Amino acid sequence: MGFYYSSGQPPDKDEKPGGFKETLLIIWAVFSVLAVPFGLMFAGIAYLVILFFMFSASVFLGLAWIGLLVAVIAARGVWEAKHPPDIH
Repeated sequence: MGFYYSSGQPPDKDEKPGGFKETLLIIWAVFSVLAVPFGLMFAGIAYLVILFFMFSASVFLGLAWIGLLVAVIAARGVWEAKHPPDIH
């Protein structure tokens, strides 16, 4: 097993295993990276479920719900056009 440890000696056993704080720190880091993708995914699924119920109630409610999404995306585009990024 010398090729594995590179010096031919097994590693020292002085290292303590990770504790509760280290575990929480790793969990926090992973969740902070995945928060936005999971939020977008759940929001998209919720939108589709609400859209299904809107179309079940009335065709006009379903079309209004789609129109609301289009209006929100257009408003975001207008806002982004009026506030360009500040590059120095």
